Amino acid sequence: MNIAGYETVRLLGKGGMSEVYEVVNPRLGSRHALKLFTFEKGDDEVRRRFETEGRLLAKLSHPRIVRVTDFGVDADSGRPYFVMDLVLDADGEAKSLADVPPGSADEAEIGRWYDDVRDALAYIHANGVIHRDLKLQNILVGPDGHVVLTDFGISKVVAPSDGSTQIVDTVNTIVRLREGRSLVMGSVGYMAPELEMGVAASPQSDWYALGVIVFRLLTGLWCDSRTDVVGALETYDPVWKEIIPRLLHSNPQGRECRSYAEEWRARMERTELDLEERWMREKSRGHLARHLARYAAAFVIVLAVSFVFAARKHYADREIWRLKLQTSGFAGLVPDFDELFRIPPEARAESEEDDDGNLVMPSRLQLEAARVDALVLTHQVLSEARTGRISLEAAVQRLEDMRNVLVEDGGATLFDLVPAGDGAYMQVGDDDVLRWLLDRALERLGSISEH
Repeated sequence: MNIAGYETVRLLGKGGMSEVYEVVNPRLGSRHALKLFTFEKGDDEVRRRFETEGRLLAKLSHPRIVRVTDFGVDADSGRPYFVMDLVLDADGEAKSLADVPPGSADEAEIGRWYDDVRDALAYIHANGVIHRDLKLQNILVGPDGHVVLTDFGISKVVAPSDGSTQIVDTVNTIVRLREGRSLVMGSVGYMAPELEMGVAASPQSDWYALGVIVFRLLTGLWCDSRTDVVGALETYDPVWKEIIPRLLHSNPQGRECRSYAEEWRARMERTELDLEERWMREKSRGHLARHLARYAAAFVIVLAVSFVFAARKHYADREIWRLKLQTSGFAGLVPDFDELFRIPPEARAESEEDDDGNLVMPSRLQLEAARVDALVLTHQVLSEARTGRISLEAAVQRLEDMRNVLVEDGGATLFDLVPAGDGAYMQVGDDDVLRWLLDRALERLGSISEH
């Protein structure tokens, strides 16, 4: 089959108004998607909307929006068509988010898709365009795992017949006449509440549809005004509680479309700050007890003098190592604590275990608690390694010793290995989770030492 000089390869999709084919430009050998108008009722308004969609897309240029490269009328059939970028997934198949089983994608992937669509909406809204038919079927998955927005041809067709108003649904889109005055347009399940009341579409109504999409991908559930959205998100990354309820706000003026990546980074920074403050409070308590004992001792002056000499020697040693590190570049080999003991983004509110009951992924709360213990245990070792006072191999060995003691004797004796420790620190996390963190830190250090 040949359409306007393009050779068809296969049918990718079919709707009430059009068909989409994979085609090849024989002159260039390039592959494209061709959308052909196929509406059979001969309504000029439907055809005009199809042509308007092609012209609109041709004016838009954004990496997250499908791009139109050609437009015209097929000489043989007399039907209009437009040619777009061919968007296929990594397996070479046409795939939309409607083809993703609900609840099957991980949260990081859904977050990336959400930010892709958010960027596309921000672009079209800035250019005075409202999509009005945002739904899973209109978001295509590309080969790089990112998504692009398509189908800007929402129908708005009223066909009078027998003295009454007949509604023609050409793209599975609801088009209703309210009280003989205004049209309500959008797809069932995605429409913002104000659209049902006959209020004109706005950027906020697109945001509402995006909230429905993300909630569906995340939980596998559809939502409406009766849904307990916050309750349904209880077991997911808390970042979603900052994003989805704001998208689904019943009042369009109360809606916000926040970035997942920015919200996720902000929450990680807040969590790390809270953990550091907590650790400092614990450390201050231990220091207070030690200082009281020292100040009560009669030889405080001797200790003070010793401290002065020790500090001078330490400063001199540190300067020597600093100069060595500047020439050797060794310090950059040892990751800092945040990199070694970062909380995986895929961690959820509940821990995950395999069929044998072994811990696969601790919960976020467990990881945050064990991370405090890891900071107390490894601060001295990592500090000495980064300043070059001990070798990377020695640092790995000391962490392995900590891990082995944890396996054999549990956390009660493990904290005795902390340099200058006196047993005053009270462990806040779980032994298994702490061992889980140490194992991954050792894997990271081991890969560095091999290179």
